[in-house]
Amino acid sequence: MTSLRTAFVAALLATASATAARAADAPDISVTLAPVADADGALTRLDVAVRFEAPPEGEALAAMAVTSNTVETSARRMDALVFSDAQGVLPVQAEDKARDGDNLERTWKPLRAVEGAVTAAYRVSIDPAQAEQAKPQYELRASDGGLSGAGNAFLVLPADELPRDLSVHWDLSRAGDKAQGVSSIGAGDRRSRHPLRADQIGGSYFMAGQVGTYTRGTFFGTWQGRFGFDAPELMDWAARLQSFYGTFFDQRPDSFGVFARINRLNPGSGIGLTDSFAFTFSEKTPIADLESLLAHEMVHAWINSLSDSMDAPGGLGLSWFGEGLAVHYQRLLPWRAGLISQQAFLDDLNSTAARYYTNALIATPNDRIAEGFWKDTRIRVLPYDRGSLYFASVDSDIRAASQGKRSLDDLVRQMLAQRRAGHAMDLALWKKLLGRELGAKGLADFDAMLAGGTVLPPSDAFGPCFKRVTKPLKRFDLGFDPLILVTPDRVVKGLKPGSAAEAAGLRDGDRILNRFPLDALQGDQDAALRLDIARDEQKLSFTYRPRGETVDAYQWASSAHTCAAE
Repeated sequence: MTSLRTAFVAALLATASATAARAADAPDISVTLAPVADADGALTRLDVAVRFEAPPEGEALAAMAVTSNTVETSARRMDALVFSDAQGVLPVQAEDKARDGDNLERTWKPLRAVEGAVTAAYRVSIDPAQAEQAKPQYELRASDGGLSGAGNAFLVLPADELPRDLSVHWDLSRAGDKAQGVSSIGAGDRRSRHPLRADQIGGSYFMAGQVGTYTRGTFFGTWQGRFGFDAPELMDWAARLQSFYGTFFDQRPDSFGVFARINRLNPGSGIGLTDSFAFTFSEKTPIADLESLLAHEMVHAWINSLSDSMDAPGGLGLSWFGEGLAVHYQRLLPWRAGLISQQAFLDDLNSTAARYYTNALIATPNDRIAEGFWKDTRIRVLPYDRGSLYFASVDSDIRAASQGKRSLDDLVRQMLAQRRAGHAMDLALWKKLLGRELGAKGLADFDAMLAGGTVLPPSDAFGPCFKRVTKPLKRFDLGFDPLILVTPDRVVKGLKPGSAAEAAGLRDGDRILNRFPLDALQGDQDAALRLDIARDEQKLSFTYRPRGETVDAYQWASSAHTCAAE
């Protein structure tokens, strides 16, 4: 077994070194991936070798998340993990510890002095029958002839922030006929165009096997499974929008990729990644829904957050910026580009406004967002909805104050230019630019938004094509304590008398068996929720609309004015 293991590592590293020449200004890190198919053609294992130069000199040599943003990684399914350096096998001691709230991280401490580059080689087993999850799609998953996952779900990486030149090599000899390998830095064996930190490598995506691919210029798309429409049609739309974004933000990435995989439980979810993003779909997902998702997530290639990412410490508390701008621009820029209709713009705007103005927790202050983000969908969507409407208000105010000479777009471009020049794109910069445009009132309005004040853009905030109206809508209300959905047993408690859940037959003490996405459910006034429950020795199902009281909510309607996108 040992000799076979040594031969495997040597083969992986030999092929990896052929893809990368040492950069003069940054150490190297190479990731070699070898997917393995079983007799039926299903990918059930991934062999991994990670070699990194300039190993950290602190107590922790390498690290990997055990849980990240509620997602269980492959840390507990790793086998035959061996560290080695110039002296041979490197003994290590593993330790699991909490990091940044509910996340758990595993680190490895060397038990002797480290000499030269370090290699971590191991295997990860994959169950093709693994149940789908209504969670961020980071985890390593095999289905439909392929496998995919984010690096933070299966890669052992250096426990430091030193940028390294990344090379990715695929060994597809045991992955079946016509297998392909694609990562966030491109298709096949690739080298990154610039050095990446460990968190940026962890924030990259990897997909291999019998997958579909599309390329147009610097844009590429990869998908695992079959859409209910012609996949290149969606990818071509995304490529054209991505090109428009590059012009608008005055910055064109060297490369940008999208990764799509089947998830019938939670289609239409997405995660922003390093120079890429990943999303889910089912055979029934309409192309228009995925266009909206693509429009949102691609904004993050330029605008992520005021911190490095939402996953960074404190990132959730700043998500009003990155997510709010992404929602604001996901409708506005495709409309300006002529890629969606005026009605599609209006539908997207009103979906956001309806979810925000009917949210029972609308007044939650921003400093409470992080603690409830993964526990309650009503809190989780606030940075998206509140942020987008806040930016619409700021845009309207700047246009009015400058007599149409400037807009929010100018502030955003200034911030991005500062970041490209090597300066901090942070809260201080936002407040400085905001104060310059709108003075003390603009800063006071900003503080009010953070404190949980209701944001209400002017009637003409979206231009003369639209006017603000009120409409009676129902609040989202599960009818029971939503916190039970993040507990292991998921036993109903706090059932509300007179709620739709009670009327459907649900009782305190019922144990919920099925999983379901909540964010999209909250945004759809007409959506029904099905609960499969266990009660005593019985298994029952209840279906109801999770809605409560009716409130007057703000919406926008087309005006008599005929106009095009500004």
